[in-house]
Amino acid sequence: MRRRDGSPLWLDERTTGAHPLRRAELRAQPAEEGYDEAWLQHLLYRHPTVLPIEQIETGFGQLIPLCRELPVTFGGGRSGALDVLFVTAEGGLVLVEAKLWRNPEARRSAVAQAMEYAAALFRLSYEGLQNAVLRARAADAERSASIYEIVTQQAAGTDEVEFVDAVSRNLKRGRAIVAVVGDGIREDLVPLAELLQSHAGLRFTFALIELAIYETPQAGVRLVTPSVLAQTALIERGVVQIEDGTGGVGSIVIRDPAVTPSSTSSGRAFGIGEDQFFDLLRQMDPGLPVLLKSFLAKLEERGVYADFQGGLNLKHAAPSGKALNVGTIDKSGYLETSPATWWDRTAIGRTYNQGLAALIGGFVREMNNGEVSAVRTATKRTPRISDFLPMHEEAWLAAIDRYIREAFEAAKEV
Repeated sequence: MRRRDGSPLWLDERTTGAHPLRRAELRAQPAEEGYDEAWLQHLLYRHPTVLPIEQIETGFGQLIPLCRELPVTFGGGRSGALDVLFVTAEGGLVLVEAKLWRNPEARRSAVAQAMEYAAALFRLSYEGLQNAVLRARAADAERSASIYEIVTQQAAGTDEVEFVDAVSRNLKRGRAIVAVVGDGIREDLVPLAELLQSHAGLRFTFALIELAIYETPQAGVRLVTPSVLAQTALIERGVVQIEDGTGGVGSIVIRDPAVTPSSTSSGRAFGIGEDQFFDLLRQMDPGLPVLLKSFLAKLEERGVYADFQGGLNLKHAAPSGKALNVGTIDKSGYLETSPATWWDRTAIGRTYNQGLAALIGGFVREMNNGEVSAVRTATKRTPRISDFLPMHEEAWLAAIDRYIREAFEAAKEV
């Protein structure tokens, strides 16, 4: 696990003093300082940015608090309440259990409870989730009529139909980030991996997050340092395993036992954003995800990787500076090739775009006084990846190889 040597220092330049900060001890029951589970839950709800979601799922989006103590039922007359539920304007879900523990058994219990809450929530429809959220918020001074209304208070302009559809899909597929947040998390990840294995068929990403709270010399001011101690990647039919990293860092990973050399998938782990992306492509064209995944596997052999930041960016490490980007594919399947000309790559990017335009009988559109260019179809539209795949796959791969080679040759001449 991650180690910290010593305590953070509070430096006061006015007095040239350096004060080691005392770490506050969070307790399962209320303490004199008020640092208990309720305090931690309130902190997370009021300040969602304390959760390092970007480290867990790049480009996941801004967290919007929906409610605390979300009521859920497990069946058999049993019920409970999820500590905190967040959503994004894109319909992403984050389930958080705020738990404090001092022994392995308490930790396993907290993770098991989080899994049980997640399974119960995934059985809800959108209407069922909305009813539960509104019940949890019934005591709030400001009443809301719907989840969508809550979201638009922080993300004005969110399309209601798209938002409801996205949340509904995520509930149906069991797709969310499930996080257990606490203090005093230590080693012994193997039992947790065994526990998660029973839920590997769902499409959630699991994370253990530690929050260290420090008192400062300034009254009413605290230092909060979050750490992602373990997380899974999202993959279907997964086998949960523990991997030992450098420096004694342990991580929970998921492998796909179904992958074979002839598979169209590389078998790599993927995230929620990527899963949602292919889900949307599948709705537009059921065969498109298979074609694109096969293409990505061939790109991966060339060192080109998929970077999901809202859309799918096809990137390659550069000899210097910003990564090379041979195109961005949006969730509707459109391919924008102008990134190939960014970062002073006007000439090699134009050559690349000219080659692609010739494949589909299109043209190259010049922008920003010729510094930027992009492929457009004969009808002056942004091309779709279906314009290139599968008919022009080999030619597109050759164009990418040439672009990367020219980028590295140009760097040598500088």
